[in-house]
Amino acid sequence: MSRELHSTYRLTLETLSPIHIGSGKGELLQDYDFIVEGNRALVVNLDRLLVEIDDKRLKAAASDPKLSLLLAPEEIERFKAYEIDIAAGHPDQIREHVKDVFDRLYIPGSSIKGALRTALACSAHHGALTLGGLGERNDPTKADDSVEAGLFDYDPRDTHRDLLHALRLTDAYPQNSVMPRALPVTVFSLCGQPPSIQPRGEPTFLEVIPKGTAIEATLTLDRYILRPERRVRGIHHFRRRHFFDQLVDRCREFSADLVKLELQFYSDCGIWKLQGFYEALAKRQAALKDGEFLLPIGWGTGWLGKTLGTKLTSAEVSMVVETYHLEKWHGPLFPEVFPKTRRLIGDGQAREPLGWVKMSLQDVGGR
Repeated sequence: MSRELHSTYRLTLETLSPIHIGSGKGELLQDYDFIVEGNRALVVNLDRLLVEIDDKRLKAAASDPKLSLLLAPEEIERFKAYEIDIAAGHPDQIREHVKDVFDRLYIPGSSIKGALRTALACSAHHGALTLGGLGERNDPTKADDSVEAGLFDYDPRDTHRDLLHALRLTDAYPQNSVMPRALPVTVFSLCGQPPSIQPRGEPTFLEVIPKGTAIEATLTLDRYILRPERRVRGIHHFRRRHFFDQLVDRCREFSADLVKLELQFYSDCGIWKLQGFYEALAKRQAALKDGEFLLPIGWGTGWLGKTLGTKLTSAEVSMVVETYHLEKWHGPLFPEVFPKTRRLIGDGQAREPLGWVKMSLQDVGGR
């Protein structure tokens, strides 16, 4: 094994469908956070506005601080923070994508690492899932704690020393300036005979990074903690170094399983547009070059994209559903199908999924 302390890679992402990663700030509201002009939403820098606007207008809008009361049309550009391309519909609210202090879109390194973690976990999980092996029964977010602890070499009470600390990722920024796009995303549910998917509830408008965007980050592998003589809390991470030696292949395995399952789901439903999307992904998967792989990332990629779901048998899925009271996502008409819902771009009709990217790794040296 190399005696380098670190290996560094350029990680390039190409968005194959729109990406959304929430800012945690909630929704932007029309006439309070943004004003619509044609097919653009102009988001106002409220901090600057409150500092520079005159007291008379502030008092006039004290009971209802609408932008239409605070700003004349010719002043909007002056206080504009950024623009959103409104591709479809007329949103009253838009859920923000995460941005930096300069209002630039990016993908947090933690989101990329989470996607890699899921892929590695799925590729490594080959054992049977037992009720005793599940986490806390009253907390679905901890369902896989004991499974992950076994896969990634850590004590569930001390998650700061697990194997994936050898991977360090920077935040990923688009190579060129990118305007966020607002798209409607709806929950679609499997129903009817013959089976189809139908919208459930109203769409939520999201800020997204558009598909076709090139994004770059840096991935650093800490080879020091993977050396055979190194112990971390009594654990030799050296015995799991193959996780990183086989990172690309393991990610390919996970994405291939997921594409196959989703292609079957939409084929059974007769949703030709979504079936075509996953057929195109399968062809792209088969044509990948060295160092390239596909992954789902961000919000809306679903249960299968963020869990061990691609590796579980129908019996294991039923056990998880019953243990964590997920019956409302199960459905009596299709007892063998879980989950029966998908978050998809579209209002009345589903157009495409969220979150698919092609990633490529290029070794740029080490030290």
